[in-house]
Amino acid sequence: MAEHTKSGQRSVDALHFAGERHEPLRPDEAARRRPTLGTGERPPELEALARSRSIFVRSDTEPKVEVSRAEPEGERDLWRVDIPIERAQAAGAILGQTSIRRKPEEFLAEIDPDVDYRGYKPEWMDALPVPRVLPQPAASPMVRLDGRRFVRPFQTTRFLPEERQVFQDASYPWGTVAKVFTNTRPGGAGTGVLIGPRLVATASHVVPRTSPWWMRIVPAYFDGSSLHGSGVQSFVSDTRSFDTGGDVVCGYDWAILRLYEPLGASLGFMGINGYDDDWENKPLFSVVGYPRAINSQRPSFQTGVSVFDDDSDSNGGMELETRADMGPGNSGGPMFARWGTDHRAVGVVSGEEYDDALGGGEWGNVVAGGAGFGNLVRWGRTNWP
Repeated sequence: MAEHTKSGQRSVDALHFAGERHEPLRPDEAARRRPTLGTGERPPELEALARSRSIFVRSDTEPKVEVSRAEPEGERDLWRVDIPIERAQAAGAILGQTSIRRKPEEFLAEIDPDVDYRGYKPEWMDALPVPRVLPQPAASPMVRLDGRRFVRPFQTTRFLPEERQVFQDASYPWGTVAKVFTNTRPGGAGTGVLIGPRLVATASHVVPRTSPWWMRIVPAYFDGSSLHGSGVQSFVSDTRSFDTGGDVVCGYDWAILRLYEPLGASLGFMGINGYDDDWENKPLFSVVGYPRAINSQRPSFQTGVSVFDDDSDSNGGMELETRADMGPGNSGGPMFARWGTDHRAVGVVSGEEYDDALGGGEWGNVVAGGAGFGNLVRWGRTNWP
């Protein structure tokens, strides 16, 4: 592990490669592996969360809640819950506390060099190599690492034939992918992935840049609620991302989110892994998200995804260029692969770019990854347990 000493503090290198350099399993190889069955005994804290739906109220005194049976005609099982509003108002969301962009070197000085990069599958949960699929019918520009303004979040390109498949599955790792809602995009801002006990990774351009702000994370979101249980969700308390000098640079278009509820402790989370350019043009990866073009209320995935080119920067940002099908709603979703039994994200969906490398010049899609992505996640695991 690359380390250096600064003022007596251990710090990691900006280009530290988190994970393993040997090639991950191809999706077709992983699909032939047997499922890993868990005990099926969900932890009590998850059961409690799943069976309730919280309502948040702002008040300078303790609200008095009154519960009574309501008996309108034809409704015998209906209950009425009243919250007096003289001094209270429905909040609807828990506001975030801090949303900060920092210089890369500030994060590096605060990372435990020994923090784990691997994922976590809870003992109770099943792990399936492929999800249970369902029948289906077939912004302002960001700056490339080299400074050219040819990246747009999130306009994306489809590469026919359509290969994305809708699925309904809360098993590991598919149930770690979440739909992200924000107050700046009420209809749904994009996708995220559980990456630690109370940590989510998403795209930086998904994070609200207004105040006040809120973000709501719903893992395994399907038709309005989580497959883990209708109350399984969390608002975000804090966000962190890299400050690259003003513009959101595509190679640094990732952010980490700290949750009020430690969802990953019960549901598991993905690991992280660096990207090696020896893997180019090999169908090693999968992409999961909630694209509007397919069904923004249900997750979809594409497997056998390859990277045809990558562009790196000295601070650890990396643009992974791919012909995977993506669209609005995919932003922040993981591109991941499987090392043994461990599923690890190599980056998150960012935008599209115009690149002559595509042959004659055309739009392609970009995933933001690299050493900086790994270091930011490791900072989160170090400081936001």
